[in-house]
Amino acid sequence: MTRVEKSAFSMLRRLGAVVFLGFLAAACAKEPPAPAAPSSVSFEARPAIRMNIASVSVDSRFTPSGREPYVEHLHRVSPSSIAQAWARARLVTTGNRGTATLTVLDGTVISETLQKKGGLTGVFGDQLDTRLKARLKARLTVDLPGPNAGDFNSWTADVDANAERTILESASLNERDAAYAALMQSLAAKFDAALTAEIERSMGPVLR
Repeated sequence: MTRVEKSAFSMLRRLGAVVFLGFLAAACAKEPPAPAAPSSVSFEARPAIRMNIASVSVDSRFTPSGREPYVEHLHRVSPSSIAQAWARARLVTTGNRGTATLTVLDGTVISETLQKKGGLTGVFGDQLDTRLKARLKARLTVDLPGPNAGDFNSWTADVDANAERTILESASLNERDAAYAALMQSLAAKFDAALTAEIERSMGPVLR
């Protein structure tokens, strides 16, 4: 082996040692995973929305496709189940006639694969590899008979809530499940806030 070859070999060994130590330091410095987000969504702590109606129902016109890139059918909690939980917990009837119907129009969750960066950042960095995008589009319709025969009043409130979450390529299965749960919590909060505001704005005559 010539002097030049020995020098090159020695340099490669030193470079390999530096890379190994870098990985070792990163592994030692890695923080423990964050606690998982709640696996269910509840609106029990929110105040009741009292309406002068006799019944509440949920009508889902959304059917999961059951194929990629959609993933809502793979989880117990979905945008559709959030809408059902919201109607059960928040809408309270105080009358003896009239109906409120929450119609689910869209309840998708899409899992997108993100493009990874090249170069040293791509080789050694912990990159984002997945984006979850959730949507809950719904319409609340209140139908109430008038005081006279043939009279009929109707009010509607529309909401289109969206939420996103990104996931690192190093995330474990538990961390990915936690990311989905956090996504559902975020979507539920946005849905609740938007629909509550719209009800207060447009349904004053039936509120109690």
